[in-house]
Amino acid sequence: MTRYTYGDSELAGDRLGLVARLFRPTSATFLLAAAPRDPGLALDLGCGPGHTTTLVHETCRPGRTIGVDRSEAFTLRARRHAAPGLGFVAANVATTFLPLAEADLIFARLLLAHLPEPFAVVGRWSTTLTIGGRLLVDDLESIETEDPVFRTYLDDVALAVIRAQGGALFVGPDLHEASDPADLTRVHDAVASFTPAPAETARVFGMNLAVLTDRGEIPMQPALATALHAIATGQRDAESVRWCVRQIAWQRTG
Repeated sequence: MTRYTYGDSELAGDRLGLVARLFRPTSATFLLAAAPRDPGLALDLGCGPGHTTTLVHETCRPGRTIGVDRSEAFTLRARRHAAPGLGFVAANVATTFLPLAEADLIFARLLLAHLPEPFAVVGRWSTTLTIGGRLLVDDLESIETEDPVFRTYLDDVALAVIRAQGGALFVGPDLHEASDPADLTRVHDAVASFTPAPAETARVFGMNLAVLTDRGEIPMQPALATALHAIATGQRDAESVRWCVRQIAWQRTG
């Protein structure tokens, strides 16, 4: 991965705050169900400005939690608000081995969808685990809706942009079907779902659209932006959206 589709501007960081609030309940449940108990070191990969790192630290109570992201801007932003026990490192986790000590827990949310070779990357990450340590990934399985505004955003913007970067927005089914990497045993594999109010989905999609337009990834789409804003502010009704996430945990056995 040469660059992150959504960038690391202040606007992109604010976008990740919206995403973090939307995904927090299902991710917390996953961590409680599948993470090892009392991990010494936990790594949060693709941590952005640190929302998921804080979630891992508060939920799993490791001795130390380190967020890793390729963006210096995001890691600097994360350090400004870091609680005791949290640290942040700038490194490209997609192309290099992690420059850290062995971890008892590795967590990555909504990261593999952006990577051209996600299975090879998972294999590399596993070498950073202790024996008995666990790697948890939390990525999209599907986003289900019949609403025409939401479908336009998904079909014409989200899916197309991620595909152009060599990734797959809905990487969950591929992860489910893939063979396990060497020395990893799958210990959890399930789909969780949530259905937020349409206004919440519209806010996330609208912020995504704003970031992609700001970065020049797509041309301006004023009609779509206006429609999403109208749903987000309650000026327009919309059909519900069901978000489904594939949650897989592997344990290192050798």
